Amino acid sequence: MKKYFFSILCITLVFISCSTSNGNKNLKKTYSLIPLPNEIRTNSGHLILQDKVNVSLPSELPLSTLFNYFKEVLKNTSIQVEKASENQQSAISFIVDNTLPDEAYALNISAEKIEIKSNSTAAGFFYGIQTLIQLMPAEIHDTSQKGISKIELPIASIKDAPRFPYRGAMMDVARNFLPKETVLKFIDMMAVYKLNRLHMHLTDDQGWRIEIKKYPKLTEIGSYRSQTQVGHSDYYWPRRYDGIEHRGFYTQEDIKEIIQYASDRFITVIPEIEMPGHTSASLAAYPQLSCGLGKEYVVRDYFDIFDEVYCPKENTFAFLEDVLTEVIDLFPSHYIHIGGDECPKKAWKKCAHCQALIKKEGLKDEDELQSWFIHRIEEFVNSKGRDIIGWDEILEGGLAPNASVMSWRGEEGGIIAAKQKHNVIMTPGDECYFDHYQEDPEFAPLAMSGFLPLDSVYAYNPLPAELTAEEQSYIIGTQANIWGEYIQTTDYFEYMTFPRLLAMAEVQWTQPGNKDFNDFTHRLAKDFKRLDYHGINASRNFYDVNITGAWNSTKNSFEVSLKTFSPDTRIFYAINDAIVTTSSSLYNEPIRLNEDATVYAAVYKDGVAQGKTTQKSFAVNKATGCSYISTPHPVSENVNKGFGLTDGIRGYAKNVRRWVHYRQDTIQIDLALSRPQTISNVASSFVWRPVNYTWPARKLTVFSSLDGKTYTKRAAKELKYDFSPTEGTRFPVSISFPTSEAKYVRLEILSWGVIPDGYYRAGEQSKTALDEIEIH
Repeated sequence: MKKYFFSILCITLVFISCSTSNGNKNLKKTYSLIPLPNEIRTNSGHLILQDKVNVSLPSELPLSTLFNYFKEVLKNTSIQVEKASENQQSAISFIVDNTLPDEAYALNISAEKIEIKSNSTAAGFFYGIQTLIQLMPAEIHDTSQKGISKIELPIASIKDAPRFPYRGAMMDVARNFLPKETVLKFIDMMAVYKLNRLHMHLTDDQGWRIEIKKYPKLTEIGSYRSQTQVGHSDYYWPRRYDGIEHRGFYTQEDIKEIIQYASDRFITVIPEIEMPGHTSASLAAYPQLSCGLGKEYVVRDYFDIFDEVYCPKENTFAFLEDVLTEVIDLFPSHYIHIGGDECPKKAWKKCAHCQALIKKEGLKDEDELQSWFIHRIEEFVNSKGRDIIGWDEILEGGLAPNASVMSWRGEEGGIIAAKQKHNVIMTPGDECYFDHYQEDPEFAPLAMSGFLPLDSVYAYNPLPAELTAEEQSYIIGTQANIWGEYIQTTDYFEYMTFPRLLAMAEVQWTQPGNKDFNDFTHRLAKDFKRLDYHGINASRNFYDVNITGAWNSTKNSFEVSLKTFSPDTRIFYAINDAIVTTSSSLYNEPIRLNEDATVYAAVYKDGVAQGKTTQKSFAVNKATGCSYISTPHPVSENVNKGFGLTDGIRGYAKNVRRWVHYRQDTIQIDLALSRPQTISNVASSFVWRPVNYTWPARKLTVFSSLDGKTYTKRAAKELKYDFSPTEGTRFPVSISFPTSEAKYVRLEILSWGVIPDGYYRAGEQSKTALDEIEIH
């Protein structure tokens, strides 16, 4: 070991000189680099920073803000970071290299010094700093203590550039306002993981969150509601509310601070002003912008798609142009997001002005009227030197000439737009919506719907294979969307966002050939310490067991699989026993079940439990895994289509997607058992979700057969229910009969029929949802 003292510079660099080896495996195992750089070459040895570290900055670039950022990161250490004076030797040098593409960087750590290279746009310098910081111990972020006296860094050469130029995350602060401090904290974390676009969803039916000086009622009225729904909109009857006032908006000074804070971290803030739908809050403030129709406009206190839309009148366009002028004056972003999604046309169809406008402009229908509306707004935005982004509904009726599309209803809209040579940001709900559950929805905190675990985020590839290479070039990036309907606090926002955002960061930055989920989990396991030091309330499902069960038709058995994302750990489990220790069964292969059971499981590392004990119940019986035919076909079967009624997993009341839905008065289900056998009981369950017009069956009849042709009635039962609960309820039903031999079982189900008075959609045919068919 040698020490180099740069005389009066007081820089100490200590290194170990050993044999050279190339590759990145050791570096990845030892350090948490997220997103993973695309080229890493390592040498044996280390460099140590301690005492004073001088940093030389290129004279041709103003990098003081970047220097101050780096200095701030090290403030909890005893290392003093100073700018080097001219002709001084430096521990860290920033060097302009205009052969590098935008946002690319080269980081070289040698035995003598550190060099970071970037082109003159300087973004690469910032990303090089982030990689350098990630090579440092996470304890540098620990604000509870000071005194790290030296930092050991590996000898390495890293050349890196992002896969996509647009690497985004969206904060929905309209549904539930989040304070400025939460936004700034999120910007800090985006910077750490090299995201560069913050999309702020600022207006919606539940709130207007940005000060517009010309229209003060937008925040005086539009940013306030007296209460907010509890739970999902269709779970309680009648809807429940928390009785808590909700208000909040960002002043223009707040916006300026957010923009500057983001800019200092090479992040562009993109504002979204929703139009022509999602406008209840603005119409509550200025109802003259609506089509009228005798409605009273209010800031909405529950979540749905509402008929309130802007009327395409001249006073509406004057208002929107005034609003957009103030927004454009505030935000330097090239893109202005104008929403364009989920715009019901009911008001336009009834509005005499709208119908006259359709005829005057030679439009075919209301879809083309929406396109006309978007075109007109785009012309104004273009006149200000900016371009618009809209959700993929802006394709309906024809895409505006310079518009970019955010494809959220799957990838189809993005594919269409790319083929039309429009820029696309891929953000399909199944892969990019972080308001979806990230752990078993049956036990997880309230979320929107769906299921998006960490590995599914990581596996996403935003470039559809059906596009040509040229068409793929119009896919400029992808974005994580954190919709805010059920996110009311900073802690819950962080729980829903992290660590999934780190997986998305690697999708956005790292070339697919360099990605590996197993390797990512090793790096992420180390990075949780960094998240903790940053004060991030990240989900710890990473350390839990995810329990899934499925019928194995090859082995003719029901099998339960246990999985954890946490690397180098072991899973222990117990059946029908909630106490799981290292003395329980060690999981090595799928668990076979031949009867109803609850599986409990936990992750252990070196004998210490890593997360909570998770559980999952399964319904395994003579019907499990059997095929069936429904008459009529279900109107929806979202999970395990084709065998959702016999997949061994019971539906539960808070997740309506788990159930198989019908909308006929009489439903017949013919089920074929695996072999002739005795039966004496049939059980199932129905769900009551009146706001979802889903009602339980009123009668169940069971038939059986040995040949599938001649059926014998075994039992019939009139079903009675207690509707005194005012929430979605799972009603189990069971019908017994004398033991008989059967190969085929037929269920005849009579629906509730017409929805009774006093309930949602009274007088209409109800839906029937059932799950699971169980035969004993």
